[in-house]
Amino acid sequence: MGETEFCNHYRAMSEHKTCSKGVAYEDFKGLKFDERPCFEKRGVAPTGCEFAEFPTPEEREKRRQEIMQRFARIGTARAAIVANLGGPWKRGMESASGSIPCPVCESGTLSFSRSGYNGHIHAGCTSPGCVRWME
Repeated sequence: MGETEFCNHYRAMSEHKTCSKGVAYEDFKGLKFDERPCFEKRGVAPTGCEFAEFPTPEEREKRRQEIMQRFARIGTARAAIVANLGGPWKRGMESASGSIPCPVCESGTLSFSRSGYNGHIHAGCTSPGCVRWME
């Protein structure tokens, strides 16, 4: 349990002025980002907010499993793109882009581009909730 956890009511500070319980982020101005009561560090719940609630171990495990499944789906899609492009990127290759039937959902179209500079792939499936990523 070495990671930092967000409070269940946290909403991105860059997009919201308050958490979902209405607590103003301005109230914590002057505190370092990870010292605010919105974050639990290394299993130690912070003080300073009466509404602070953090995921249970079961919720954390469920989220970890969901993230692992997302990475596995991206791996499947990425492998299909690399195969479609004739193999792994090598220095000196041209940039490439295209689309293939999505190997993950098998109903959408997977559009992609691969950088000639570093081989990074940007891709997204047309099916809602399927894969989408940028390297």
